[in-house]
Amino acid sequence: METYVFSSTFELGVLLVVPVHVRIEELRPIIAAHAHSNTSYEIHYAERGRGSVTIGDRIYPVKSDTLYITGPGVMHAQISDRNEPITEYCLYINCRQIPLVKPDFFTTFTETTFWIGQDEGRVFPLLKKLIEEKRHPQPGTAEMSEAILKQIIITLTRMYCQPKKETIHPNARQSLPYAGLMPVIEDAFFYRYQTLTLEELAALLHLSVRQTQRFLKSNFGKTFSQKLIEARIAAAAQLLMTTDLSVTEIGERTGFGSLEHFSAAFKKYTGLSPTQYKKGS
Repeated sequence: METYVFSSTFELGVLLVVPVHVRIEELRPIIAAHAHSNTSYEIHYAERGRGSVTIGDRIYPVKSDTLYITGPGVMHAQISDRNEPITEYCLYINCRQIPLVKPDFFTTFTETTFWIGQDEGRVFPLLKKLIEEKRHPQPGTAEMSEAILKQIIITLTRMYCQPKKETIHPNARQSLPYAGLMPVIEDAFFYRYQTLTLEELAALLHLSVRQTQRFLKSNFGKTFSQKLIEARIAAAAQLLMTTDLSVTEIGERTGFGSLEHFSAAFKKYTGLSPTQYKKGS
């Protein structure tokens, strides 16, 4: 994985934009279902490989040159083919409309919380250019990076205005407190869900346990325990659908202390037992 972070904020039309990071990564086989905070947007571009992305209850194929954007509240899970893993460019930003400013062309950007299609050379060259600026900094890199980010948002907004746009979740416009904490939180639940504790998450965020709980509740509408169980259930569901592992093995791999605990939690969240879910997949 290659990750580069940003430290500036800028305005574009009615938007206040806080870019967080851009990364190149070969996706592991399964990225469990998750949703971003109420101001977060991810731009995903598959440079090569194949797999799929699940949005809500729909599955979309992903192949070379697929571009898709996931915004606030959109549940999505990614599966990368083991033999042809996806190499993904991913740009993560926080964005909202500036209060009391009349909506303009860029309002469409915040209101479009899901879009998928072929890039056809529109966004990928800009992502590559952005990576190169961050990989090999020069005088004026911060200003050049901001200019490229603005081009990306302009390009995407133009694409959204075409008939291919698909919006599946309303956007929530709220403030951007601690915007840089969002990817830390999401990565923690993606990659550490088996053993993650509230105290470990608080340490990663450099917040107290109480502040961490408040932050999760205000930005995700969930407690730590709720987000952790959801992350484990989402990972388990993907494993049930895509592997031949036994229910017991999947429960152990996803952090549940016993088969009984796993089965009860899974049925509570999905309405089906793990065995029923696996048979129906």
